[in-house]
Amino acid sequence: MPKKKKNQQTLILNFKTAYDLMKERETIKRISTGTPIDELIGGGIEEGEVAEFFGEYGSGKTQIAKTLATIVAGEQKQQVVFADCEETFKPERIVQIAKNRGLDPELTLKNIHVLIPPTTNELVSITEKLPEGVTPKLLIIDGLTTLFRVEYIGRETLAERQGHLRKFLYALKRWAKQTKTVVVVTNQVYADASASPFMPLEYKELAVGGHSLWHCLDNRIFVRKAQGGTRIAKLVDSSLYPPAERPFKITEKGVEAVPKLVEAENSTEEKAEGEPHGG
Repeated sequence: MPKKKKNQQTLILNFKTAYDLMKERETIKRISTGTPIDELIGGGIEEGEVAEFFGEYGSGKTQIAKTLATIVAGEQKQQVVFADCEETFKPERIVQIAKNRGLDPELTLKNIHVLIPPTTNELVSITEKLPEGVTPKLLIIDGLTTLFRVEYIGRETLAERQGHLRKFLYALKRWAKQTKTVVVVTNQVYADASASPFMPLEYKELAVGGHSLWHCLDNRIFVRKAQGGTRIAKLVDSSLYPPAERPFKITEKGVEAVPKLVEAENSTEEKAEGEPHGG
């Protein structure tokens, strides 16, 4: 047998039984969105989880993020870090949501720490350079791929961009699990020109970043507009839950459930749209 090198350390693998992991998971806490979206993911977003909301401009993904930030900062009185990569954060919207939910707007604002990262270097360093004394319960990255798309232009840089993005997401996921922080990212979509017109919308409008994101995320939720100002949130990929969808609406309270009558109308609309390709 080959001799062990003098300074070589003994590698120790940390095995656990599935039973032990199950008992650990029983203690995991969740952050509720306060809407039927919770029904898609077991009652809310788990601590230590990275969840993605993706959809076209105006679909409601940022409103979901701001509602979550308000709930955690104002209702739970926990610290929130909000990385605004698209420079669209308006504190007035947080005040509006807080007031209409009966929360203290000033306290809510003071518990939300906003970063507008000018480059990807600042963004990927976010967990290492948090404000002194701030231990966030929730980290939001609004516009996850925006800066990567700005800095890496052209097909010749695609591999490098995807490599940096993948490395950042894996590090973010490890940090989330170690610190038991809930991480929510929002993302834009692009049209897949090769997709059949009869395919569901979530397969025709793909999240920017492709497979680099898919393997690093615990739950991926596609958000789109529906009739009458209603939005639809559809869980399209999860390590635990089956695909399903729920309607919601955007109001002065942020994100809310829709009346059952509107929900039924949207379900009828979905069925009608699905008939040509329902098999």
